[in-house]
Amino acid sequence: MSGDGALYRLDAADGECVVCLAGDWGRAERLPSAAGIHRDMGQPQAVVIDGSDLASGHPRVAAFVHALHHELDAAGVSVTERALPQNVDALVALASPPPAAVRQTQRKPRFLASLGARFQNQVRISQDAAALVGQALARTPALVTGRAQTRWRDFVDLVRETGAASLPVVTVVNLLIGAVLGFIGAVQLATFGAGMYLADLVGIASAREMAAIMTAFIMAGRIGATFAAHLATMESNEEIDALRMIGVSPFEFLALPRLAALTLMMPLLYLYGTALAIVGGMVVAHIVLGTPPIAFIERLQDAVAFRQFVIGLIKSVAFGILIALTSCYIGLHAGRNAAEVGRAATRTVVVCIIGIISIDAVAALCTNALGI
Repeated sequence: MSGDGALYRLDAADGECVVCLAGDWGRAERLPSAAGIHRDMGQPQAVVIDGSDLASGHPRVAAFVHALHHELDAAGVSVTERALPQNVDALVALASPPPAAVRQTQRKPRFLASLGARFQNQVRISQDAAALVGQALARTPALVTGRAQTRWRDFVDLVRETGAASLPVVTVVNLLIGAVLGFIGAVQLATFGAGMYLADLVGIASAREMAAIMTAFIMAGRIGATFAAHLATMESNEEIDALRMIGVSPFEFLALPRLAALTLMMPLLYLYGTALAIVGGMVVAHIVLGTPPIAFIERLQDAVAFRQFVIGLIKSVAFGILIALTSCYIGLHAGRNAAEVGRAATRTVVVCIIGIISIDAVAALCTNALGI
């Protein structure tokens, strides 16, 4: 029996009904109804849906096959497909619910199982992070001697991006931080007639703490997020897999130059930020307290020892390594979809900020214990 412009016909034999689909369903004006075909079949024991006579695998065919499946499954009739186009099979499988056995295995895990899975995930993350640090230590000499799989043109571009391109925001932030420190110190010290010690406050706070921390925050938000988003995009586009296929180490080609560029630029940006913070405090001291710049600088030379700058330099190097390794790790281990790019950038900034504060706290405890 045929129907709806010869889009199908029903053949019955030995209790089995064959639904032979035919023609071009994409051009048909009127499509057959799954419920109507089910009524026309009667009460077969089994149904076979045959697509060998179809002109094309139009999505309408998949919708019909899925609807007919639903009708026959509700009636307890077994259904099999034969010679359906590949895309129709894929669409039907996508729209079909998983089997009962699969649904039972997808139950929410118990508390202990969930806790164990999280612990295993944290162990895996720790192992991957340790492997990344080990690669950095092992391959840095190769970069210095020019034996690493790195393009120097890329390294120069990264130095420009992390260094010169970051100067405007580093300038504004550190200059304002120095001015804020100067204003707060001037107001408080003037109360006790100790305005001359404003240079001590601004100089030590900027050289030892604020310039390094604020510059690191800037680089985490600007450079760390950029690195992570760039690498996550390459991961989602399978560009990193392509590098592995041609025998290029993704760490050496992508992560190592970023690590070297950021580690090299952070101390320079710290020194630049410290100078600007001191200038901001000096301007405020001159406006609020009437302290001449020469007197401010002379007091600064007596108050700020060289070791304060050494401590700030060491912190800035540690912050640069932290930002580079964190952004590269998160970017290289991001998921393969567009949403993971934004998540990688956000996660990098959050982890870097927590890491910067943690390193600074540990450094403060160590220097206090050593009496530095």
